[in-house]
Amino acid sequence: MDRSLRPPAQPGQPNPLWEKLRRPQFALPVLIVVLMLGIAFGVQPGSTTTGATESPPPASADRTSTATPSPAPASPTSRPSPQSSPTAASASPAAASTPGSEVAGARATPPAASPTPDPALDQPTQCGTLQETAIGLSVEQAIAGISVKATRAAVYPIAYFRCILVATGGSEALALASSIARAEQQDMTTIVLVDLWIANSSRHFGQVNLKASTLATAGQVFAPLATLGGRSELVVSSGQGRNVTVAFAVKNSIGTNPGPVTLVIEGPLSSGTPVAGKYQLFLPTP
Repeated sequence: MDRSLRPPAQPGQPNPLWEKLRRPQFALPVLIVVLMLGIAFGVQPGSTTTGATESPPPASADRTSTATPSPAPASPTSRPSPQSSPTAASASPAAASTPGSEVAGARATPPAASPTPDPALDQPTQCGTLQETAIGLSVEQAIAGISVKATRAAVYPIAYFRCILVATGGSEALALASSIARAEQQDMTTIVLVDLWIANSSRHFGQVNLKASTLATAGQVFAPLATLGGRSELVVSSGQGRNVTVAFAVKNSIGTNPGPVTLVIEGPLSSGTPVAGKYQLFLPTP
């Protein structure tokens, strides 16, 4: 039979495309897509369960509700600034007046409060070459177990030694320089420094008064200017010793050095009781 003469398909026969779509692997994805579209178009923001009867609020109401909260926090934030500015403005004059008053008080301080410099110390500090004559000594004398030993002596021209003190600086050096300047005005020519070692081998504490010591040279006697490294009334405990230096200003009319000198010191105190005798140390200084 010729194929062109086949009868057409009957209307009641199933469509092959529809049969294919009815299969689960095709029907399930299509159903999911349809449900998602239904949810997307059916559920609107702001809708209620009675979405068919209630209409969503107008756009103007939404804008009003969203714009209302923003001015609310801005108002309390901006209010403290006017309140704080008068406080800062009122505090500024007080803060500015305090330093002004302090400066005024500082300027009002009389200049007499500062120490007045000694005119004798206003000199150049270029002292030149070394002008020192020193000699090591070992001259000792003991009284009641308290011994005084001269270990070294040094001799300087008075102007040179004053220059060294001024160049050294410091309160102690400048105070001694002032004393030496006054001695120089009294025609003193030489400074003699004597290093002493004072020891106590007795059972009681001892005391030696260097303030009352004297230095004799060429028929003249001179009192000490200062005691360096300790007090002029030196206290030494039992079994101990102390180093101290005594400074003398002497007047030398012959030569540059005073020559041999004799150091005389009053007898010591043992447990506060004076001991008879004197320390007399002959020092062969040049």
